[in-house]
Amino acid sequence: MGFFVSRYLGLLLCNIAIMKHLWVILFVFPLIAQDINKHNISLGLFDDKTGFSFVSYTYDIRQTEMDEFFIGGGTMIVAFTGSAGWKHYYKKSKLSFYSVLSGQGVMHMGFSGFMPTASFALEYNLSKRTQVKIGGTGLMLLGGTSGEDGGDTGVFPFVGLNFRF
Repeated sequence: MGFFVSRYLGLLLCNIAIMKHLWVILFVFPLIAQDINKHNISLGLFDDKTGFSFVSYTYDIRQTEMDEFFIGGGTMIVAFTGSAGWKHYYKKSKLSFYSVLSGQGVMHMGFSGFMPTASFALEYNLSKRTQVKIGGTGLMLLGGTSGEDGGDTGVFPFVGLNFRF
């Protein structure tokens, strides 16, 4: 009886050791094997995809040759922006011209609301994974929570570095 229990526990411990390696195969390997260039981190003065942010992250849900559909978020330390939208390239080369249409949820200490935006920009590829982008964004803030009437429109420039991975 003692030999049987000892042998059974030995096999059980062996199976646990195998299972520890199996989770790496099942969960970590698919993360590495995914398509590259779907993740973007942008640093700079505002952003075309996430609006009011100095640091932002976006994930491309779907990519084609000339289009990207994305979700993301950005921060200006005291403000946060969550966004979803579409980026379309008109010319894709070392110096690309594109537009972005996005809907953004904005939260700040003084207000929060929905902000549809349209951006036009130039993107210069420094390397395969690094781009400099410069352009302008038009926006309309809907539904403010401060003492204002809740709506505002504007145009602002942006410039930044984008890193894809």
